[in-house]
Amino acid sequence: MEPQDQVMGLFHKLLNAGEAVTLLNNYRGFPVAHNATILMLEQGYVAIGIHEHQSVCMALEGKTHIQSSWLTEVIRSTVIGVDVVKKRAILTEFEPAGPEIGKRKATRVYPSEPLEADIYDGRRHLSGKIADISTTGVGVFTFAAYIYGSLSFELDKEVYVDFRLPTTDAIIRFHGVVTSVADKQDAHLHRLGLHIFPNPDVQPLLEAYIQKRQVETERELTLVYKSMCQEKSTQG
Repeated sequence: MEPQDQVMGLFHKLLNAGEAVTLLNNYRGFPVAHNATILMLEQGYVAIGIHEHQSVCMALEGKTHIQSSWLTEVIRSTVIGVDVVKKRAILTEFEPAGPEIGKRKATRVYPSEPLEADIYDGRRHLSGKIADISTTGVGVFTFAAYIYGSLSFELDKEVYVDFRLPTTDAIIRFHGVVTSVADKQDAHLHRLGLHIFPNPDVQPLLEAYIQKRQVETERELTLVYKSMCQEKSTQG
């Protein structure tokens, strides 16, 4: 990874060449990625022109990730100011983001309403709620007592999952493998991560639901952006 001064040197080259970068954020699990324009650089700070949806995410998260073919890897930066009306932001504190950032291939969405789920391996049964879902993975919130001790589901354990999407009346069932256990959400509720293998009948149902949630999330981002602009104008 380039030291800080080398990163700023690359930003200078991007600015002089008029090259855009891509900013990466998340909103409710939905990846938000838009081109951004470097406007000015000064002593470790970068002023950047951004998309309205990116401005919402950056204001809420206080950070963003920068991607460019001119950079050897994705860079994480701290957001110290966002002007949602002018769609501009000030970035600083640039550091490597790690190899996994920007590599997710399947879009993950969060349900807009609780989705009950049943997980079983042939002898044990676990009830929970869908936390997030993509065409390759699903997260399930469940009680800690259900995933520890005699009821525990070990990593790489093969399981089956049943749940109903709001876009269909049919119960969806698919095969999966446990990839993570007990990322703590609070004192009692934990997350079980699964890699799933939808059959050809289930795949289009998942894709339709994910597309629906993407559209809904983008609409929500637009509403939040307008609300932030209204609040800004009210404050003068």
